[in-house]
Amino acid sequence: MVHPVQSVIESLQAAGRCPRLHVNAMFEGVVCPDFIRDQWRERLIIDLDPSYPLDLAFLEEALSADLSFGGYVTRCTFPYGSVYVVADRSTGRGIVLDQNMPDSVKRSRYGKGEEAQRPALRTVGSDAEVEDPKPATEGTGPAESTDESQVQKRRAAFKVIDGGG
Repeated sequence: MVHPVQSVIESLQAAGRCPRLHVNAMFEGVVCPDFIRDQWRERLIIDLDPSYPLDLAFLEEALSADLSFGGYVTRCTFPYGSVYVVADRSTGRGIVLDQNMPDSVKRSRYGKGEEAQRPALRTVGSDAEVEDPKPATEGTGPAESTDESQVQKRRAAFKVIDGGG
């Protein structure tokens, strides 16, 4: 099964877009230069620019690429658990994986105590969010299951990235 991080990156690249990753460089298994880890810690932003030969590879538990930091090219590896945002560099649209987001980033984004209420996966770059599914119960009336505004809202939440072919 393809990891959501890989899926979004591949979709963006297929559309000719540049994926931007937000990475926790302090996550166990991250391989990157020490000076980058020390400088950016839990807030490393990586652009997977298709115009630069990255030699991007998707492994079972991670992605790896040749990245340039201030002219210094090195092979980096990022476990999927270290990536908490994958978005289009130019539009900002993509996904947020809240379960991967470091607590310090959650506190700065959502405020103290609110992070537990955030969904595990949501879109960015629009007002739509992927809602937690409500459990199906007997007696759900047709008005609830066919409410057109709710259907449109749910559909809008899944229109994350256009492309692929």
